[in-house]
Amino acid sequence: MLHRLHERSRGQGKKLSQVARFVALGLVVSDQEQEQEQESTDSAAAAFGLRVHRAAAVCEELYLWPENLKSWNLFQAMSTQWITGMAGPTGLSYPGVEVVMRKARVKRCDEERVFYEIQCMERATLSAWREKTDGK
Repeated sequence: MLHRLHERSRGQGKKLSQVARFVALGLVVSDQEQEQEQESTDSAAAAFGLRVHRAAAVCEELYLWPENLKSWNLFQAMSTQWITGMAGPTGLSYPGVEVVMRKARVKRCDEERVFYEIQCMERATLSAWREKTDGK
């Protein structure tokens, strides 16, 4: 279900892309969300006198490295900046991205790297959404 992330240096974009992809595909679920879903299913089954038996779920933890946290949080803050066309989301509004980065006080020396990482997550998210839409 979830995968570990590996890569070095300029590969930060790859790690962040994988996290963005899993989130876009709905593969990242917190323990609390999973428990709520199970409780909901159990109560619905109980209404019909049924009991749900679950196989043990095998999930790997998804790691977001500390050096990626700022870019990830910025990407999440940009959730209202998606440009949507007739075929759905087409990308982020880069003027909106700049505003979010400025409000988050991203240092000038970090701007290029952070923007690159956001673009990597943007591409991964768009790809995952297309995959979901195409039913692959």
